[in-house]
Amino acid sequence: MAASIYNAQFALRLCEDHDKKELHAYCKTCNKKICSSCIKEEHHQHDWEMITDILREKKHSLPEECKEIRAKQLPSLKRELCRFDKKIEEEDARFEQNKTTLNDSRQSYINKINQLFDGRIDECRQKSKSAKQIYKDKREVLKQKVEHLETMTTALDKDINTLPDHDILDMEKEMRDELEKALSYNAYMYTCATIFVPGHIEVQILENMIGEILDVSVEEKNDIDRYTKYISSLKSASDTNAWVKVHEDRYAKLIDITGDELKTMRNACTEMIISKNGELVLADFNERKILVLTKDEDEITTIDTKPLCPSFIGKTENDNILVTLKDDGELFNLNPTSRRFVQRMTLTGKVLHTYEFREDGKTRLFTLPTRTAENKNTDICVVNRLSYGSGELVVLHGNGLLKFTYNGGGLKYDKFSPRDVDCDDKCHILFTEQFNRGVHMLSSEGLYLCKLCQYEQLHPFVISIHGDTLWCGFKEGRLNVFKYTN
Repeated sequence: MAASIYNAQFALRLCEDHDKKELHAYCKTCNKKICSSCIKEEHHQHDWEMITDILREKKHSLPEECKEIRAKQLPSLKRELCRFDKKIEEEDARFEQNKTTLNDSRQSYINKINQLFDGRIDECRQKSKSAKQIYKDKREVLKQKVEHLETMTTALDKDINTLPDHDILDMEKEMRDELEKALSYNAYMYTCATIFVPGHIEVQILENMIGEILDVSVEEKNDIDRYTKYISSLKSASDTNAWVKVHEDRYAKLIDITGDELKTMRNACTEMIISKNGELVLADFNERKILVLTKDEDEITTIDTKPLCPSFIGKTENDNILVTLKDDGELFNLNPTSRRFVQRMTLTGKVLHTYEFREDGKTRLFTLPTRTAENKNTDICVVNRLSYGSGELVVLHGNGLLKFTYNGGGLKYDKFSPRDVDCDDKCHILFTEQFNRGVHMLSSEGLYLCKLCQYEQLHPFVISIHGDTLWCGFKEGRLNVFKYTN
């Protein structure tokens, strides 16, 4: 032990940055030992002094300082030690009392808890059985198609020179039709997930102590592959239509569930939403304004946000809007005058609430707030980017107080960079994420539940939910439409 301490102390005498040169000086600015090369480089303008000079002074002052500590500070510290001992004794007594109380209450709850858990297990078993049957049925259909294709290709290959011409053409058409149908079966596109979600431990409500069963089902309706740039904005207008904006395009397009374009927006925007009454609300980052338009794009209101830029907008349950605003400063290196916040506004531009700081009025809620959505329980969910490759989900109560911050717990990769967020009718939070490719689900309390859709090559970027339709846009320019139920 003595040798290891000596070696550690000896190592501290040599500079690790400059070929193990001796650390013979001390930088008072940085509070660290430095060598001659350090002095010439990064510490040349700092307040530094030779270690020998410092020690010469310390050898005279330290004995008196040690004497004063023994006389004044140590007696006070020892009294604090006694106080801690008393606290420990009190905590031991408190624990014994709590244990007695808990043991007295345990038996009255345990029978009911066991019944509820057994019921949940049976429910999970039945739902898992149903889910497996769905997969088995789809596999059986695909198996039959594979076997049929094997038979057809073998027969066609063998009898190509003996079959009548019309039979060859008919068999070829049938083979290609069957192949197209078989190729549409992709196991990743079917999700029937039965998930047990632990609830809050509340003695008064045993159901909440156990939790709920989520019966989540996601099935692809359509795969639209016609864009060359990534989908930068996506807002569902109905179960069958959505506004889509491709990166570098100035104008959004209204498409149907098959991807056919129905109309092109006349006004340029960087982000848009559709109000409950059907008005188009557009954010124009470059012009620093928000436009509220009728369905036919006749202007109703222009909301000037200068000098701040309206990055993204989201709608609320009472038809207000949530606007993320930023100044022109550096994206992630903030200073005391930087402005990064979310504002709740009416469609006439009246500011109802500004969400910028935590409860202390000083600590920032956001570094760079981007996408935002209001949950059905009035919580406000915000994608907060911390750097180019990292971020977090910040969830606020409706009054602006921080509810929780989600940093990727439960995901496969340590890196976490959320891109978009939306909420379903049961207050679950859905988000896309750069490194853990897929659409992910959180509970309204921040518990990670599951990955709804997973991809190996594609990067889900933006999402939008309308009823039981989930739209998902990708960085690769793809657009998927899913049937979503829970």
